[in-house]
Amino acid sequence: MKPRHAAPPSPRRAALTGALLGIAMAVSNVLSYLFVIVLAPALGPADFGGYSALSTYGILLAIPAGAFQVVVARHIAAGEHTSGLRPALVIGLGLAGATVLLAPLLRSAFHLDSLWAPVLLGLTLVPMTLTGAFQGTLLGLERVKGLSSLYILTAGGRLGAALVAALAGSSVTEVFGLLLAASAITSAWGWLLCRDAADRLPSSRAGLAAELLRSNTTLAAFMALTNVDVLLARHFLTAHESGGYALASTFGRAVCWATQFVALLLVPRMQSHGAARVRLKASGLVLAIGLVTFAVVALAPRFWIGLAGGEQYTDFAGLAVACVALGTAWALAQVWLFSEMGSNSSVLGGLTWVVLVVQAVTIGFWWHDSAGQIVAVCTAGALTVAVAGLALTVLAHQAERPLDQTSALAATDGTRT
Repeated sequence: MKPRHAAPPSPRRAALTGALLGIAMAVSNVLSYLFVIVLAPALGPADFGGYSALSTYGILLAIPAGAFQVVVARHIAAGEHTSGLRPALVIGLGLAGATVLLAPLLRSAFHLDSLWAPVLLGLTLVPMTLTGAFQGTLLGLERVKGLSSLYILTAGGRLGAALVAALAGSSVTEVFGLLLAASAITSAWGWLLCRDAADRLPSSRAGLAAELLRSNTTLAAFMALTNVDVLLARHFLTAHESGGYALASTFGRAVCWATQFVALLLVPRMQSHGAARVRLKASGLVLAIGLVTFAVVALAPRFWIGLAGGEQYTDFAGLAVACVALGTAWALAQVWLFSEMGSNSSVLGGLTWVVLVVQAVTIGFWWHDSAGQIVAVCTAGALTVAVAGLALTVLAHQAERPLDQTSALAATDGTRT
């Protein structure tokens, strides 16, 4: 017997759900930005560049955490209940072990002072992966209040770690130790929120591993698209320039952070009629947010990057503006790729990997003499993915019948009554 799909939410409930999650994501994004404001000047450009490179490596290895959130939410929304905790724990431990083994190589590649920095980062992957499963459970069950609190605690814990590091004058290694403690606390809160669901839901189910692999492939493509530039900058630019690039690129990632709630709310609704129209409206909202952010930063770039990192980073003001444009292209690609993960497709994810290869070859062999060249190549790659996603969505929309009036866009269409 096929599981019954939940009825579409009412327009009012959908709008309230989207608004609450959007507010929570906005708060967590502000806290994440404050994290950078506190940590960047405390470490200085050279050490901040090393921290950012290792942190980016961790972000790429933490991709399963994001995949668990999407896949578990999708299964629960479809009536195929699972918490995903067993595979989350196994994968988290495996990633941690691999990172510990690679610690000497990572230390050398990123010019770190201590072997303990990559070791501590590796250990952080265990609570991060478990937290991804908790987030997926809460999203699938539409327990938005709990999910919102988990998002805010994640960012708030990291900010707390940065404040302690700044006050104590901590090294890069000590920063990663503080972040491990913050991640463990966040995961414990996720367990408390999901304890009842974890007791009644199976910890895994048939087919979950295969779907995780497919979703990991698409999510990995997106995460690589939005993070590989920092690794390339660390390799090709000077230590000072790589630190400035890392801070400027945060402005681009902020656009992704600010619009991620739109992409997440699309996932459970990709199986419903009118999904293409929903994606088109969502992309319109994302583009508007990106353009507003670009205008705000472009009006006073030295002020904004000085606020984020202090006077030692103001030479990278123009780069921050360019990175906002890059971030807007990333955010549009995020909408298409996340919606693809919710619709059993991998076409755009495959294209993204091709773009990444071309992007890496172009930068590796030719365009790597300045931060501007790296941003230009990455922007071209992100726009390629975004335009392809738009084309595929327009074609899907043309194949759909008119959207039923009872179906509503939770994340972006708050005007319908």
